[in-house]
Order: sequence, then C-alpha cells, then structure tokens
Amino acid sequence: FKNFSRFFTSKLYINAMLNSLKVSFSAVFFAILLGLPLAYIMSRIDIPGKTLFTSLAILPLILPPFVGSYSWILLLGKNGFITYVLNKLFGITLPSIYGFHGITVAMTMSYYPYIFLMVQGALSIADPYLEESADVMGAGFLRKLRTITLPLVLPAIGAGALTVFMRAIGNFGVPAILGGEYYVLPTLIFFQIAGFFNINAASAISLVSVLFSVGALLLMKYITSRQSAVTLTTTTRAVKQITNPVAKAFGLVYTIVLIVCSLAPHLTVVVAAFSEIWAGTPWPTKFSTANFIKVFAHTLSPLKNSLTLSIAATLLAVFMGSLIAYVTVKKKFKGRWLIDVTVMLPFILPGIVVGVAILAAFIKPPLYFAGTGFILVIAYFIRRMPYVFRSAVGSLQGMDPVLEQASTIMGAKWSTTFRRITLPLIAPGIVASGLITFTTLIGELSTTMILYSAQWKTATVAIYEYLLEDLMGPACAIGTIITLVVLVGITIANKLLGEKVAGMFRAG
Repeated sequence: FKNFSRFFTSKLYINAMLNSLKVSFSAVFFAILLGLPLAYIMSRIDIPGKTLFTSLAILPLILPPFVGSYSWILLLGKNGFITYVLNKLFGITLPSIYGFHGITVAMTMSYYPYIFLMVQGALSIADPYLEESADVMGAGFLRKLRTITLPLVLPAIGAGALTVFMRAIGNFGVPAILGGEYYVLPTLIFFQIAGFFNINAASAISLVSVLFSVGALLLMKYITSRQSAVTLTTTTRAVKQITNPVAKAFGLVYTIVLIVCSLAPHLTVVVAAFSEIWAGTPWPTKFSTANFIKVFAHTLSPLKNSLTLSIAATLLAVFMGSLIAYVTVKKKFKGRWLIDVTVMLPFILPGIVVGVAILAAFIKPPLYFAGTGFILVIAYFIRRMPYVFRSAVGSLQGMDPVLEQASTIMGAKWSTTFRRITLPLIAPGIVASGLITFTTLIGELSTTMILYSAQWKTATVAIYEYLLEDLMGPACAIGTIITLVVLVGITIANKLLGEKVAGMFRAG
C-alpha cells in the first residue's frame, strides 16, 4: 500500500492522472465531432467512392499512431508546413504542438474511425422505415436527426466513445513523442521501469490505469446492452439515400478533407523518409534514398527481430486462438463466458500495463525470462490473440451445423470432419485475422518498451531511439517500411474477409 499512498499524495502522479483523463476525454469529444458526420455521410448520402473511402478511413486505426506522431511536428511544429502556410496566408499562429494540444490532435485523428465504424454499423442495421415515416409526416432534417437518427445510434456512439477512451488513456507512443514535460500515466509507468526499475511503483500506477479501462469496458457493455431491438431492421431493403446536390457536394468534400487530414502524418512519414535535408524549413530541400541505405546498413537487426517476433506470436495466436474458439463454441459447459473474458481482457488493457504485468511474472526464478525474445512473443501473443479468437468464434457460429452432423452420420471420424469440413470453412477468417494480428504486432511499441533488451530491440524501438536523437530521416524510413508491410497485410486480409475487416475493429 506504500506505492498507492505515494500515488495519491504525489503531485506528479496526480497531475499525470488528471492529464491522462483530460487528453482522453478531449480525444473522445473531437473523435465524435469528426466521426459522427462521416458515418452519416457514408450511410445516408449518395456520394461516389464509398467503398474506397471506408477502406481509407480505417487506415489510421491500422497504422501505428506513434509512427505518424513525429510527422505532426513536421506539419504543425514551429517550422511545420501547415504552420508556415497558415501564418503566411492568414497570419494565424498555432499553439505549440508539444503537450496537451499535440497529443489530443494526434489521438483524435488516429481514433475517430472507431466512432465512424460503430455508428456506421448501427445505421446500416437500423430500420429504414423509422426515418422514412418521419419524412412522410413532414419532419425536417434536423428534427428527424434529433428525434429518430441520433437515438437509434446513441448506444453505438457510447460504445465508440468508450473504445476511444480506453485506447487514449493507454497510449504510450504519442505522449512519449509529443508530450514533452506533459506526463500521462503510460509515460509515468515507463519512467518508473526505464529510469528506476521500480516495478512496485509501476504496478501501482498500472492498477490505476486498469481501473479506468475496466470501468470504461463495463460501462460500454451496459450501454450496448440497452440498445432496443426495435432499432434492428427486419427488411433487406436498403435505406433511401439523400441525393440532394448540395448535400452530396458537402458530404464528398467533408469526407475527402477528413481522410486526407488523418492520413497526412503517414504520408509525411514517406516524404521525410526520402528527404535528405529537412531542418528548419517547411518542406524538404533535398531528396534521396540515403535514409533507407542507412537503415539497411545499421538497423537491419531490429527489422529482423520485429519480423521474427511478430511471426512467432502470430502463429501461436492462430493456433491457440482457433483452438480456444472451437472449444468455446462447440463444447457446451458452464463458465464459457469466463474463457471469453480471460482472452479479451489483455486486449482492452493498456499495452504498457500488460508489459508491466508480464515483466513482474517472469522476472524471478524459476520463470526468469526478462530480456529474452520469449517474453516478447508471450506478450505479443497475449495481447493480440483476441483478433483470431473473435474471428474464429464468428466463423464457427456462422457455420451450418448440418454439415458436420452429416459427416458424423456418414461415419467420418472427428479429425476427418474437422479437416475436410470445419477447417476449410473457417480458414479464410483465421488467415485474415492472423494477417491483422501480424500487421498490428509489427508496429507494436507500448508493451515492447517495457520488455525489450538490446539483443531483442525491435523496429519500433529503433524508431523511438532515432527520434530521441532527432534523426528524423532513418526513423521515417523504418516507419515507411512498417507502413508498407501493414498495408500489404491488410490488403490481403481485406480480400479474404471483405467488410468483416472493418467489423473486427468495431468489435475491438
């Protein structure tokens, strides 16, 4: 209890907690402000390119937020491109990118797709007759929005808001790069481990963070359970789209501007990766491939480590996630819900908190694995197995049981039935979720920062160290490589799962 009493008596700790709450609630507010209109536009307004826009809109969720964090300095910093343009054209001076404002901007642009996806999902299953009845009764657009549409999607807004809150309060990478002296709970946890190796103090801070995350999860479960069944459509007829030219023009412009702004940091990473000189100017003055040459000459080992660890953890997650899903769905026994909670809990907890818990578990004999690759594989596996588990559960629940029953009646053994019927049906979902697992692990930072050693330094840690040394070019070159790997993986997953890829992030 000594560490807990210190937490609530230390001004530094209390300020970090208040800063975390302030940033998280601000990110929630602005994510709703941006994501809600986009969801309505994609669901109700007849604009071209919806499939493309939806795919682009979820990219900020998939691409590692911290990779693009430094780009906000290049865009909105003292000599940033956007800062320069706004000052020259309009005389506008922006506040410092470091601290509260910068963290909020970066998190908002990374997490608003949660609001978009969840609200879009709710609108897609809402009964179209409710809104059409309001039109027939002569209700205006704003009144229909206030009395029909918003109440229909309120549970989805709440679930999305709490998801953003959980992600924001546990984010380490963005505050570590943009925070400066603006400490939040994850950076405080990291400093306790990296600076003092005080696991007890880090655990006390972690528990406070866990309480916030679990509280948000329970509240989200309550809100989603309150959704009325009357909102669900019982017809296959698509909802009537708004075809007003002004509405279509506004919707298209809003969508393009928002997606460009949210992807701007990641595009800037690519530009910076090919820039040889970009210091003190709003735009690079010289381009070359020197940064990539430097990375492959001096940082090849972290790239190999990231691939090795991510592949190993992904294979383990695919095997165990599928096995646990099969047992959960096919075997009827009491307490199955407990398995679900146990599997999903590490997914909703902050990555840095999971790292502290695993370090505490494996730092003493006989289970001493601190500083090894094994501890990183275990951490990655625990954090990302829920992707495979959820996908496999969905695939198994969607199977027609008659197929397996027919095989059994024909005398086939369980192994034959599983190999020839069950596995082929669930394989696309498992492969796709495995690819998503891999792409999220290749850019993992929070858990890694607590557990890595010099021998097992990963690509994301190399980026972090380059940025601390103000070596932007090599950092962005690695970031570009990670982004490319992620995009390839998600493209393949999208081919296998289609719209279910977005659905996995709604569930997450």
